[in-house]
Order: sequence, then structure tokens, then C-alpha cells
Amino acid sequence: MSRDRNIQQHYFTRDREGIFRTNEGFDTVAKSAGLDNGFIKAALHPYCVYKAPQELLARGEADESRYPEAFGVFHADSGELVIGRTVYVSADFTGQRSAFFTHHYVVPKERQEAFVREPERLLAIRDFRSSYDIQDGKSIPELDELDYDAAAKPENPDRLLGRLKLDRTRFQQLLCAVMASLTNKKKVYVALDADVSAGSEEAKRLMELVYRCLPYAMRRQLGFVTYQSEPEGKQHYHVMFVEKGSIRLPDRQLEKDYLFDLPNERVHGVDVSGTEHSYLDYVWEYRGDKAGLERFYDFCEEALQDVGHPVALAVPTYSQLSELFRIEQGQEGLYEQNRAGTVKGILQYLTAETAGRKKRLNDLLGKLIRKELMDGDSVPTAEFVTPLLDYYAFADEGTKTLLIASFALYIRRAASAVSGDIRAAVPLIDPLRKQNAVFLAVLKQLHEQHPQTAEQYAAYRITASGSVKEFLEEIKFWLMSADDLLLQHFFRNEVLKKMKQLLKAEKSRRMEVAKNTYIYFDRLPEREGKPQFEDFCMQLKLEIQLELLEGLTPTGLSYEDLLQLEFMLDPPQPELLHNLNSGGRMTLDLLTAVYRVLTLERRKPSDVVATIERLGPLDLERAQELLKKTLGDKVGPETFGKIAYAFSRPDAGVRGGGGYEAGYDFDRMLEYVAAQTRGTDTIYEFMVWSAGDSRFSGGSGIDVHYRAALTRYFDRHDAKAFKNKPIKELLLGVPNEAFAAVFKDIKLKQDPGIIQFVLRYKRRLFRLGILVLPLLLIIILLSTFWTPMMGSILRPAPTLTVETLPEKTAQPVVTVKASATDGGYDPSPNIFVNGQHVGSGQVSAPVVLMIGENTIEIKAENKYGKASEPIVKKVQLDLPMQGPPLPASGASKAGGASGASGAQTSTEPVAGPKFTPANTKGKTEQQIQSGAR
Repeated sequence: MSRDRNIQQHYFTRDREGIFRTNEGFDTVAKSAGLDNGFIKAALHPYCVYKAPQELLARGEADESRYPEAFGVFHADSGELVIGRTVYVSADFTGQRSAFFTHHYVVPKERQEAFVREPERLLAIRDFRSSYDIQDGKSIPELDELDYDAAAKPENPDRLLGRLKLDRTRFQQLLCAVMASLTNKKKVYVALDADVSAGSEEAKRLMELVYRCLPYAMRRQLGFVTYQSEPEGKQHYHVMFVEKGSIRLPDRQLEKDYLFDLPNERVHGVDVSGTEHSYLDYVWEYRGDKAGLERFYDFCEEALQDVGHPVALAVPTYSQLSELFRIEQGQEGLYEQNRAGTVKGILQYLTAETAGRKKRLNDLLGKLIRKELMDGDSVPTAEFVTPLLDYYAFADEGTKTLLIASFALYIRRAASAVSGDIRAAVPLIDPLRKQNAVFLAVLKQLHEQHPQTAEQYAAYRITASGSVKEFLEEIKFWLMSADDLLLQHFFRNEVLKKMKQLLKAEKSRRMEVAKNTYIYFDRLPEREGKPQFEDFCMQLKLEIQLELLEGLTPTGLSYEDLLQLEFMLDPPQPELLHNLNSGGRMTLDLLTAVYRVLTLERRKPSDVVATIERLGPLDLERAQELLKKTLGDKVGPETFGKIAYAFSRPDAGVRGGGGYEAGYDFDRMLEYVAAQTRGTDTIYEFMVWSAGDSRFSGGSGIDVHYRAALTRYFDRHDAKAFKNKPIKELLLGVPNEAFAAVFKDIKLKQDPGIIQFVLRYKRRLFRLGILVLPLLLIIILLSTFWTPMMGSILRPAPTLTVETLPEKTAQPVVTVKASATDGGYDPSPNIFVNGQHVGSGQVSAPVVLMIGENTIEIKAENKYGKASEPIVKKVQLDLPMQGPPLPASGASKAGGASGASGAQTSTEPVAGPKFTPANTKGKTEQQIQSGAR
């Protein structure tokens, strides 16, 4: 990096030693004092390289002048402009090896603009060195200026392009690729169809033409080199001219870049056909006109101030600017082809911050606005007007006045073009609403010059409101923008008409819509600080109420609907009362009465009574039916007091017989509450609540009519209420003694007959109980001990029952099932089988059989020692010849298990009867057993 504003120099070659090495080799051999060593290594050394053309090496060319120089230009990361040349050296200091010599000029960032605007400063430098003797020292001077041929003229573009076989399309492709490479990281590789020795000079001439055809912003980024032996990317080089024949395809790496293999007439990666390329057409047209190009680039420089690199380096930017430049130069046909696009294009570059520095764009836009104003046949579009509205925000006062007049005229033209239909002008007017000052100024001018247009637009906007929200927002807009217009008669009519339409359209939300609209207009004068709108808003509020009442059916209203009528009913406004006919007044009185009942907590009960008493019999009935309907799903402690009014009888009084009629229909009231809250305890809560309300109490603590109604209710509908303990406790615990007495009487009526009898004759029953109690004790004792006592005295024998056993069987075990009873004295007598105890009460015991006839004896014995007659069963066991071995009779044991109810089942087999063969008669048991062995 250079440390001052002077131009630094740098020499690089192969020598005995260098600045960064003490032995022989390639290195920096001399530099200016202002060059930083780190900058040299990082920014310059990577570009100190040269590979001789293969064609010259192959033929052993010794003439150094035949080898192409590599002239390179690039911009370092730190902003310096580096201009360098590398030449082939046939023999180094040893005289035995070839080398190369690189000479760099490093131009500080602050001084490079002259090189950008004057290409000859880059491409016609005279003082490049081709060699250096290190004996002259390692420091070389800094330069104030570079010596260049200021009089040098570029070659005729057509002759150059013709020689290089580049037609219009090829040149535009090359130019487009160079411009695109500045931002998309692709490289441009060009192989010229020229002699290898002349290739670098031809590349330099072509780059001079390309450089002159690039805008300044792109020149400030471009890097290129006129010779490389083959395609090889370098960071800051965008365009590289390579040796003929070095672009070899297919090559995946190369195919990502832009390739111009001119000897083989191949161009890869770029196509300008079918795209908009006004800029390319312009530079082709002025390719030989240096002044014409510079005028355009100066225009671009002004337009692109403060826009940033992405825009300044984009190819479409210059196509757009070239059209604007042509229009500025008088080609108005381009403007007429795309009026809106032209204005929008100008305002892409013209902002509040830069408008003062972009006079040419300002002047061009003003010129186009005046042209549009004078063109009587022109009807601009919304796309044309919208950008101008943005421009208005930072335009000078003269231009603002011009724009207001233009907007008003455009609107009139648009409306007139379709026989005065304002809808054609709406797309032009609506964008103006975004800037209130502009809209107000245009509307004022329209109202002064052509009031019908202004009125039509206002009417259109009001009519176009699709909902109440949009309608109110529209009213608010006009209040803020043109409040004097609201006072015009036509505007009032449109507002009233639209409001009626909305009320009719919003059937499901009719009450809500009316309420919100009424409240909006009621608060508007004070909220906006505009008392002049009092009369206007009063009229609108009246119309809202009249329109609402006209289509209102009270029976169709819900609880929520009635509450939303607060604005009209609490209290009714005198203006409304004066404008109602008799039918409307009756409806209003009915709704007012119902509303006051529903909002009882806000007022005195006497006011509600007075309102109800003003109703005629028919209206009273309708009002009470509406109350029942609206309170139906809301019956609860908070509405108990309101429900009573739905059953009141304002005309009740003394009857002819001297009695009094009830002031309320208590029977229906109780039935209503019960029906609406079926399945809950609300009816009982209502009864408890009524004990504390004066409408239900009389001189004795409870109204006699209500007392009778309560009794009838329980008799007819709830005859078992007091069997429910919580309900009984609730009702009997009422703090009003008169009510508690009534509930006790009702409870007594609902008690079972025996309880009623006991309660009625409890004193007599008490005396009788004293006499009967000893007798009852004796009976209880006898019933408890009678059976055991009689059993021990009578000692009855148990009765035994045995289920049938088979007479013959092939199974070695049979099950004996038996049960025993003795008439209740012993519930579970013991049961014995073959003398073994097997259970009590009821048993099921297995018995092991012997071959032949088996005798089984069963008997029962109770706890008093009495036994039943034994029952004997005989079973013949016949086994097959090859059967399982029989168990020894002596191994069998009797056993049993008792059940839960006294029945027992034997789980072990009972030994069968002894079997005595015929030939053992008269022998002892010992003899028999001995014989068996």
C-alpha cells in the first residue's frame, strides 16, 4: 500500500538477490520508498508471472521482441490502481536461463479518477522498463505523473473489429460479458485470431475500445491482462486474453465462465439475443464517437450518485439510463412509448437526498410533466401518477404547483374520456389520498374549476364502502381532508343513502351496526373539535334511529340486541319522539319498558313500574312476552328481580266480592322459572330469594296469593321435593318465618302417611309406648332364645337326604352328595360316611370302591346328639381286565371341607367297604390278610 499521493514503482525479475531474499531467484529487485512491503507481497507478487507461448517455445524462438508482453490493469483491495507490464527475457543475469521482467505503477486511490476518464493514460504509457541493474540500488523514485502519449488516437473501431472478426453481435456479447463479470464472479477468456507475437498488442487495442464503451462506474472496478498462456483465473482480473488454442472444451471448470474462442468462432456462456439491450445499442452506435459516449457517461455519473455498487454495476441500469439520456437529447418518441415507465425510471434515481445534485434528471422530469400537461389527448394512468406523487414530497415549490395543476387536469381528462364517468378517474385520484396535502389541494382546485367531478368522486367513495368499518373510515378521511365538503348538501344525501343501505344489508348485525354508527356520529364533533358538524351529526343520528325502528320486529330481538339499543332507549331523544308516528311511538315505548327492566340495576324500581304502567294492555302483554323470551336462558339470581315484571298485573285491584287480585301471576311465574331451569335447583333458590322481596310478602310476612301459589306448585309439579335433604334444608332454613312456616306445612304434606300419623298423634303414642315397651322386650327375648331352648328340650333327630348313586360303575371312585337338617334347631348337622365325618349341613365326598359289591352307609347327627336313620347304598365296581391297579383299601382316608354356608365337600376319598371273598368265610382278618400275601 502506498503511503502518499505519489505514484509508486515496483520491479520484479530473476537476479542474484532481491529485497526479500539474499540468494538468487525471482524477487522484487527495486521499489519506491512509499510502497509497503506487505502490500508488495500480498497485492503485487501474485501478478508477477509469465509463461511464454507454446508456439514460440516449440520452435525455439530466440528473439525477445517476438514474445508478447502481458499488459495488466487491476484495482487492489485497498483501492489502489495497479498498472503493470511483464516482458519475456531470453537470458537472466547468468546468461543461461530465460526469465521475465515485471514493472508496476501503483496509483493512489485519490488519483485514479483521471485514469478512469482518460483511457490513454492507461493504454499509452511510454516509460515501462524491460530490465534493471541491481547495482543501481534497490530504491527507485516515486513519480508525480506518468509519461503517456496524450496525442495517441485509438484505431478506427470498425477497422479493428473487422480485422479481429468481431461483428456487432460478437462485440456486444463481449461487452455484455465484461460488464456482467464485474458482479457475478465469472471470468472472460478471449483467444484472438491473430499472430502470437501481435496478439498482445491487438488485445490492448481491443481493450481500449471496450474500455471506452464502459461507464465510469464499471471502469473503476475492471481488471484485465492482454496475455496469458492459458485460461487461469486471477482474483482482480476480469478479462484475460489467452494464447490461441488454449481454450479447450469440454472443460467443466472453463464452462462456468465466458469464453470467446475467436479462431474457432465459438462463444460460450453469453447470449444477448431476445433481451432488452438499449445500452449496447447506444454504445455500438457511438463506438467511434468519444464525445458522444462521454456525454452519456457524464449523465450516468450524475444519475448514479449515492445509489450503491449493485445498481451502478448492473447492465439493466445502463439500458434504462440510455433511454432517459436519449429522451433528454430530444428523442421524445421513446417517452411516448412508455410514459409511466420513463417517469418511474427517473424517480428510481431521484430522491429527496439527491435531488439537489441531480439537476439534469430534475429538469428532464419537469420537461415531461409540462409536456403531459400541454398534450390535450393524453390520459395518464395510475402508474404514471403514483411516482409523481412521491416526487411531490421533495419537489421545489414551482414544481409542486405544476404537479397539482397536472393532477387536477389528468382527473378531468380521465372522467371526460368516458362521458363523465368518474370511475375512470378513480385510479388517478385514489393514489393522491396517501398524501393528504396533495389530495386536498387537487380536490380544492377541482371543486373550483369543475365541481361536478369533485362531487362525483366523493359520492363514489361513499357508495363504494362495502362495510360499516369502511364507511366510517371514509367519513373520517373526508373529515381530515376536506371537511367543508361534508357540509355540502349532496354529500349529506350520499352519506344518508349509504347509511340506510348498510343498515338493511347487515341484517345479522343490525343492532351492532346501528349502535356503532350512532356512537361515532354522536362523539364526532367533540372528538374532532368541529362543532360546525353538530347539525349534520344530529340529522345522521336521527336517520339511524328512524331507519332502525322502521324495520324492527320486537319479537325477533335477543337479550344482546336489546342491550345494544341503549343509544336509542336510554333515554329516547326528543328529536326522535317528535319524528315518530303512532306505530313507531308504541314500538319505542314497548322497547323502552323492556330495556329498563333488563337494566334494572341502573335505575330505581319505581321508574320501571311507571314505564310499564304507561303501556296499554296489548303492549303490556307483548312486552312481557318479550321479557320472558329474552330472559329464558338467563334465569338466575341476577335476573330474579327482573322476571317478576314479566308476570306483573298493573291493573290488579279490589274485586267485586271485597277481595284483592294478586299483583303478579305467581303460578305462571313459578312454572316459568321451573321450566327454564329444569334439572337444577334454581326454582328453590328463587323461592328463597322471594322471601326477601317486598313484592312477595304481605302483612303476615308472605302474600296470601303467593302462599297459595307455592302450595299449588308443590302439589302439582314437585310432590317429592322435601325428600331431597339439601333442598329441604335450603327451604326450611329461609330467614323469613312466614315462608318457613309455609315450607314446613308443605313438607308435612309430602311426608309418608305413617309419619304424618305419628306427628299428628305423638302424645297419645308416647303414653301407649310406655305400656307396650315391656311386652315388646319379652317378645324379643323369646324370639331370640326360643329355638335353642326348644331344641334342647325336644331333641329332634335330623332329616338326611342323599342323592342317588349308580348301582354299577367302572370308576374306582364315586361321589356321595348328602344334606341334613333338623327343622331349624341345628342349622348344620354333622354327616358321616362309613363312620367317617365328612362335613356338616351339605357335603360332597368321594368314596373309593373295591372290586365287586360295595356297601356305603351315610348318617347325620345334630349338636343335641340325635342321629338320623342311616341310609345304605350299594355300588358294584366292575373293572376291565387290563385296567389301572386299584389302590389298597387300607391307604384310603376320609376327609372333607366345610363351605361358607355350612355345606361341606370332601376333598379326600373315603375308604370303601371291606370286601370279603367267598372262600374266606369263617377266617379271621389276620388269616385273610395272610392268605392274600
